[in-house]
Amino acid sequence: MTTKQSDEPYGWVVDRDPDGAVQSGVASLPDSHHEGFVCIDVEAAGFNYKDALACDGHPGVARTLPLVPGIDTAGTLRSTCEAFAAGTPVVATGNGLGEKIQGGFATEVWVPPSAIIQRPESLSATAAMAMGTAGLTAMLAVERLRAAIDWDFQSRLQHDEPLPWLVTGASGGVGMLAVAAIALAGFRVIACTRKEGLGDVLTSLGASAVQSPQQALPADKKQLSSARYLGAVDTVGGNVLASVLRVVAPGGAVASIGNAGGVELQTTVYPFILRGITLAGIDASGLPSREKRAQLWARLAMLWPLVSGFFPVQTIGLKEIGEWASRMRAGRIVGRAVVLPEKQAAGVHA
Repeated sequence: MTTKQSDEPYGWVVDRDPDGAVQSGVASLPDSHHEGFVCIDVEAAGFNYKDALACDGHPGVARTLPLVPGIDTAGTLRSTCEAFAAGTPVVATGNGLGEKIQGGFATEVWVPPSAIIQRPESLSATAAMAMGTAGLTAMLAVERLRAAIDWDFQSRLQHDEPLPWLVTGASGGVGMLAVAAIALAGFRVIACTRKEGLGDVLTSLGASAVQSPQQALPADKKQLSSARYLGAVDTVGGNVLASVLRVVAPGGAVASIGNAGGVELQTTVYPFILRGITLAGIDASGLPSREKRAQLWARLAMLWPLVSGFFPVQTIGLKEIGEWASRMRAGRIVGRAVVLPEKQAAGVHA
């Protein structure tokens, strides 16, 4: 890892020392000038769970070393690119950023043109990255669930009122934004979190109730439990996802978007063949088209004014990335963190 030089672009670089141990810190950027790539002068970068894993050299995320993490970034184009003029405010997500190619935890980043869309005018770089891939994931999850739920079947069921939706891991960025997106769509939503003291925040974002996993999920070990939810967004994985599948109503659907609680899924076929539920996987980093990403960003721009007053966002500088990555891997983060490359000290963004 090369020590940062004052006149060179720099960022948070993950590499191996001569003994093979992972090391990371602020340093000059590794060469990232791929043919056909375009440079973004970075103003802000979202801090995602994938980034926390990459900071530790996790081989499932950090596909190459040295690597600059940061799977989404916002800034301005340094030169003209396709339909975008130099100086255009843009966001870039997915396309291998922070995994296969250098990411956004830096003062500049070189990306393939396919990764870029113009940033909505109403969003600052920091606001855009407060949502970032987490917001795209939440929006995609709600969209997929609305398409997967058997609404005709639901209309024939005898309920005093429609069953609510569930969001697990609701204290994280994806979870909080999913709560807000579901509520905005007009559905009741239960926010499930093991963290205490978040009731006011989550109800302000639209949750009709805030419950612990013990309250929201079944205590029994039955292969199917009483139906409680029409749809669910699970950000945890593992045993939590298995429990969610057992309590979703016939014709309902579950979106799986996280694995902090484990990568294995111990379940049976009964939720699928006896209740006809759908399990949908969500991968926002693999969105197929610029047009689709632009549509989702436009919806996030409409959502942000409704949630910005309640959504907890912490801004940090490059030197604080290591500490925050450790906290995120340990599940000690509430809301979202945004990396500001030129920032010297942490602060709260309102």
